[in-house]
Amino acid sequence: MNAENDLILSVMGGTWVGVYGYPGIEAYVESIRRSGFIGRKVMLCWGIRTEVRQKLIEYGFEMVDLPQPQDPFFHARMRVCYEYLKDHHQEFRYIFWLDIKDLILQNNPSVWMEENIGNHGIIGSTECVTIEQEETNQMWMRTIVGEKEYQSVKDEEVINGGTWAGKSELMMEVFHKAHLGCYKYQGPFPPCQAWINYVLRQEPLKSELYIPRWSEGFAGCFHPMWWVGARYKCSPFLRDLPPVLDVNTAILYPRLEAPKSDSDWVEFNSHCPTQRRTSKIKIKKNLDVLSGVECVSKPSNKPFCILHGYDRDLDMQAFFEYKYRYGGEFALQPFLSFHEAQVPIERRGLRAVKRPRIEQLAFGGAVTPSTRKLVRH
Repeated sequence: MNAENDLILSVMGGTWVGVYGYPGIEAYVESIRRSGFIGRKVMLCWGIRTEVRQKLIEYGFEMVDLPQPQDPFFHARMRVCYEYLKDHHQEFRYIFWLDIKDLILQNNPSVWMEENIGNHGIIGSTECVTIEQEETNQMWMRTIVGEKEYQSVKDEEVINGGTWAGKSELMMEVFHKAHLGCYKYQGPFPPCQAWINYVLRQEPLKSELYIPRWSEGFAGCFHPMWWVGARYKCSPFLRDLPPVLDVNTAILYPRLEAPKSDSDWVEFNSHCPTQRRTSKIKIKKNLDVLSGVECVSKPSNKPFCILHGYDRDLDMQAFFEYKYRYGGEFALQPFLSFHEAQVPIERRGLRAVKRPRIEQLAFGGAVTPSTRKLVRH
């Protein structure tokens, strides 16, 4: 088998369809197209909007329609992946399990696997802290899986539940075991990440697992590193260095050295990801890794292949979603001008609407500031 036999596998359920069709679908599908990935792309789905379906088909996704599940979304997605792979895993070499709304590819993941998987069977992506050190993952593991199980894995690094990959038969087995665990849980929390982390630490899967350091460029997962609610709490425990940004190309790289005294930095936005953007992007001197992302020019190392959780800071999200808009290219000054035009206008009771609906975008067209409308509120 070769790269044409690789698979990007994702799940989209109707409960996650947002006001603009599906948050993040634009950057997700466009980044996959630009990455050079030549394998198959399968979307297991139910209840999605017509324009979203059409856009996925245009980008080469195979749509597998499923009935509306009775189990909650974060239970169902483990089950439907196992059921699909049970019948189809023989068709694939490597499978990439990728979330949708907050994930992009910067490079071809098939190439990374060919060059780095070695004798391993499963590649996990680290959130750079242990399960015990990050309060949400600790709570999930204790509540969902159990106290005894938590004690056995609390010192393991958090594996992001929406970014991992591996050989097809092993991937099927992980989905199977995670599904069986999720099925037992009837509480309010999403159970899949806790069960994935537990299952991957049990033999025989544990011996197949490899978690690359960020310097190896597989995936950067920015949930505890960029999110304002976890950034300061987790910073003493981080096992990898915060990334750097080539600000002229909007490409994110692993950091290999200490910050330089004369560097520019993109300052983090002070708002939570769920809040709307209220200010211009600020590029400043003399910040630090808790205050922003250092800017570099043409670094010599390879960039991250996968970015997950890029939306945990609103301004970093703006960089990547502008770059990976339909038919768009990236240049710094046009981006900054575009972003400034999207900042809400608070004058005489008028507020700017920052994005058009997905169905209003012509295929291959770029979003420009002229798409803004003013509405009274």
